[in-house]
Amino acid sequence: MDCDWKLSGGLVIDGSGSKAFRADVALSGGRITDVGDLSALDSERVLDCSGRIVAPGFIDIHSHADWILPSPRHGALVEPFVRQGVTTVVTGNCGFSPAPVSDVNRESAREASRLLHDGSLAPEWETMGAFLDDLEKAGVALNVAQLVGHGSVRSAVTGTLEPRAPSPDELRSMGRLVDEALDAGCVGLSTGLGYAPGIFSGEEELTAFARMVSRRERLFTSHLKAYSWASGVYAHDPKEDPHNLAAIREILRVSQAAGARLQISHLIFVGRNTWPNHGDALRMIEEAHRAGLDVGFDAFPYTAGNTTCAVIFPAALLPKLEDVLRDPDQLAGLERFAEMAFAAVGFGLEDIQLMHCDVPEWNHLDGLRVPEAAARLGMRPFEFYARLTVASHRNARVLNHKYSGDRGEEEALRAVLSHPLCTMETDTLLTEVGHQNPASYGTFPRVLSTCVREGLFPLEEAVRRMTGAAADRLGWRDRGQVRPGQAADLVVFDPQQLRDRATFDEPSLFPEGIDDVFLNGRPILAKGRYDAAALAGTVIRS
Repeated sequence: MDCDWKLSGGLVIDGSGSKAFRADVALSGGRITDVGDLSALDSERVLDCSGRIVAPGFIDIHSHADWILPSPRHGALVEPFVRQGVTTVVTGNCGFSPAPVSDVNRESAREASRLLHDGSLAPEWETMGAFLDDLEKAGVALNVAQLVGHGSVRSAVTGTLEPRAPSPDELRSMGRLVDEALDAGCVGLSTGLGYAPGIFSGEEELTAFARMVSRRERLFTSHLKAYSWASGVYAHDPKEDPHNLAAIREILRVSQAAGARLQISHLIFVGRNTWPNHGDALRMIEEAHRAGLDVGFDAFPYTAGNTTCAVIFPAALLPKLEDVLRDPDQLAGLERFAEMAFAAVGFGLEDIQLMHCDVPEWNHLDGLRVPEAAARLGMRPFEFYARLTVASHRNARVLNHKYSGDRGEEEALRAVLSHPLCTMETDTLLTEVGHQNPASYGTFPRVLSTCVREGLFPLEEAVRRMTGAAADRLGWRDRGQVRPGQAADLVVFDPQQLRDRATFDEPSLFPEGIDDVFLNGRPILAKGRYDAAALAGTVIRS
């Protein structure tokens, strides 16, 4: 036989942004071996792709799946990703990776894993190298590329809730942990500056970390300190300088000083009163790009995103948050402050939907908005939210709405998604229990169907944003396009039938129109049937 598989008669969209063309695609040994008129080629197996599109497997450039990959059941858990065409996940985002782990942060890492995992995950490794080795030994259901988290590195040295700047000796210890992770093949470093401990980091510390990855030519990604025009992170008047723009300016300065390749994570505009400054934010990024900074950003095609319940509280309270929330007087003062802050931003507790309370007696409330859940328990909304934060140890998962739009008002979202520097992501917390984020089920089909239909970009450009462009950001030359020599990660879909079905109220619905997915040359989704036990993925190391 000339090849293992021949995908015949399909319309190829190759991931480069070029126009679609009719061609056959041959696969052997996990690679694409030929593209063109292959009618004379003899193949062991043939898939008729007539009337369908053959594209590279989609790369989710911002995922949190690393926390479920160690589970023996992860093949079943990632089915929603496969059914929307994802073949590669880039994990360790928002500053939070499963390693490094030390005696200093072992317990906090185990406890915090409840946010991203059903139950707590007891780390059996200490380094990123050991974690990746374990994944390779057990096998993975998707390709995985790992970022090391700045927050995890900082926690391993100084602890999660230590607000002071690291000493020179501590910073050197952190540098050694980053070097170990990069030596082990991590594709870059992420920061989570909206969460502890990243939220405590000053510009000097961030620049030092950015230099650690810059000298190795790896990617520096950043969840910013603020995504709303007014935020408790900054002390200056947001009317003079909106806080989300200050956060963008800060990370641009850091990256320019370090010479780092910057990827801004999930560029969103939180709250109705933040939406209007999206044009200023995009212009700021464009100006840095024109000035020579290698900068891009990613986004999801929804007006809500998942996070931890603790994200709404001011950074100064985080080291003693439970004490504040348990004290009636302090809680009353915090509630008055929150009402003013919410009104200023154009966001409130009514915009927070519970994904998973992670409190056994309250888990029946999953899926409800906060005021409705509170009413069922006979509590005031803020009282309920405070008690939920304490009872869940800050690990209740929530879906915050009014991100870059709401109920058809999506000008900011459309501007971000259509921007040429934008690549696509899910950014989801996918677990077996609780109310899901629809992005886990519909992100890439939604971009290919809804966004294309609404004229944000042609179909070829939509595919490029989730394949070739993502591979370019990561410096990959052997994935992301349909051409000889590339890894045989492929998605076959029917453009006439393709549509996402997941909604905020019914999130766990698979899309239609994607029936075949190849991972490293093996069919893991074949005629709509998913093979959860295939474990055909690979750990991609830089």
